[in-house]
Amino acid sequence: MENTVPEDARASVDTSLVDGTDAVLMEHVSGTVCATEKSFEGPFALHLTDEHGRISRHHLYESSLSIADACAP
Repeated sequence: MENTVPEDARASVDTSLVDGTDAVLMEHVSGTVCATEKSFEGPFALHLTDEHGRISRHHLYESSLSIADACAP
């Protein structure tokens, strides 16, 4: 977050699915990289597992290409 323009950062949850101790959030993220002033946007998914009230697993799936492109000079 420290490398993105704070007022351009956006994230929204589109869908959430829960099955027992597993949850999947399908989201959309966008922002601007400070160093290049280039923007990025795209979908991402977050898979969480809850064990005894604590997150025991956290997997993030994102559009790394759009973020890499925004970071490139």
